[in-house]
Amino acid sequence: MHGTAPHTIERPYDGCGKCLLGVRRLSRVKLATSSPERQRESVLTAAASVGAHIIGWADDWEVSGATDPMTRPMLGPWLRDERGPCDGLVAAAVDRLGRNVVDCLNTGYKMRDEKKMLVTYGHDGAWELDDPADENRFTVEAWGAQMEHRAIQRRNRDATIKTRAAGRPKGKPSCGFQYVRKVMGGKIDRIELHPHASEVIREVARRILADPENVTPSSEAARLNRAGEPSPAGHLGMMYGKPAGGRPWSPQSLKNILLSEATLGYLMHQHKPVLGKDGNFVRLCEGLWDRATHEALKKVILARRAPWTRRSNREYLLTEIALCGSATLGCTPRRRRTRLRATPVQPGTRGGVTPRTVVLHRSFTPISSTPTLKNGSFASSVTA
Repeated sequence: MHGTAPHTIERPYDGCGKCLLGVRRLSRVKLATSSPERQRESVLTAAASVGAHIIGWADDWEVSGATDPMTRPMLGPWLRDERGPCDGLVAAAVDRLGRNVVDCLNTGYKMRDEKKMLVTYGHDGAWELDDPADENRFTVEAWGAQMEHRAIQRRNRDATIKTRAAGRPKGKPSCGFQYVRKVMGGKIDRIELHPHASEVIREVARRILADPENVTPSSEAARLNRAGEPSPAGHLGMMYGKPAGGRPWSPQSLKNILLSEATLGYLMHQHKPVLGKDGNFVRLCEGLWDRATHEALKKVILARRAPWTRRSNREYLLTEIALCGSATLGCTPRRRRTRLRATPVQPGTRGGVTPRTVVLHRSFTPISSTPTLKNGSFASSVTA
């Protein structure tokens, strides 16, 4: 960092015009990796080279380079102006912004149009995308990052096809199972049931089969969350030495786990068991339960049909239809809107007023009378 003290490089926003946000990204975080520290050193050096300082860090770990920067968990809110002011971005390389030419150029042009700085390690000064030479170099580096990403995707795809043809698993283990490796980081030697996760799923299945009327995937997901049981994503991270995290249990994810044939110990591809050369399904290890239990779970879970609409047990204003006493108009609320749209209840006119679409704001207050609940709807003599 050219002898610059770290406390002078990292300090809060002061409006100096060079308050930059440090950007770091890594697709896969492993215990042996030193990329976060190396990226940090490169970012601090690049910021010091232009006389800027770092006001914060947008660290997107376990985020693919194909993800749009505007939707990234940490960088996205800064680009959408939801985290406060900053004067630009500084990253260790162009590929840390993204591995897609369009995404990189959109981010670069956004910085240019907003008169903000864009700095990367290895480039002299800030990027000037109004300069054709700088714009071409930035585009070439983004293109190189995209080509590298495409090559990685092709290698992974080919390896997955070969591994599946050989009847071996690749990717993450299904919920309730774990990979066993004789050498850390080596190939997968075998698959077996996880002692704790398998019992959690089995207990859920037993409870649903014992009382299908009252026990559902929704109630079981809520029970697991109350008990503090890690979700599949959080449990997988803990298996590989990462801090417990991930989203809580959701009814749909738990339902998918229970209905999946992966619970029978089969090798899966696109949610279906893989057929071996002998015409039978490829079995990796013993399942969480047998085929009869699997069919019983499918029958119980799929028999439950959620109603087409949800109704609250409590009475709220404007939850059904508000009748306008003058024009015979029914006012129904629109979701995710800040205003209500009134639609005619029946054709014709009343009182010389033609039924029409009327826009009512939520802050509308009746003048002649207060709406009262009548037969599950609100009636009022307000003139539309």
